[in-house]
Amino acid sequence: MRHRIRAAGIAIQNDCVLLVKHIQHGETWWVPPGGGYESQDQCTQNTVKREFFEEAGLTDVTVGPLMFVREFIEDRADVFHLELFYSVTGWRGDIHLNNLAGLGGDELLIQETTWVPRDQLDDMVLYPTEIRSDIWQQPSPTLARHLGTFHELDGYER
Repeated sequence: MRHRIRAAGIAIQNDCVLLVKHIQHGETWWVPPGGGYESQDQCTQNTVKREFFEEAGLTDVTVGPLMFVREFIEDRADVFHLELFYSVTGWRGDIHLNNLAGLGGDELLIQETTWVPRDQLDDMVLYPTEIRSDIWQQPSPTLARHLGTFHELDGYER
């Protein structure tokens, strides 16, 4: 089994959360901007900054505290993912997907990046599902919370 570290950012603005729409094998789901750690990143906070640029076109991203940790077992690809979700507290720019061009798989998988209103989240396939409720706590959570291990084939958390 291969291992992958993934870092993502949770950005909130005007009671909306920034999410990326993926479509693959006829399935559609939404996640916060993020992706796999690459050696040039040197830390997972820099992974979040790079991914916000690639997947949303945003720059000068300020990565705040670690909010959630999730383990995800992707059986189809035989990959164990360790996912880190950080609060994103600042950015510049307007959302676009232009920076995905030439990146390979992501430019085919990612269909849209947009601000999704909180009241529309219940109607979406969303990962992690805790985005529906936990990110809206005030004040924002500052201590990381382990969200369990999601096993793709079982469809439940262990």
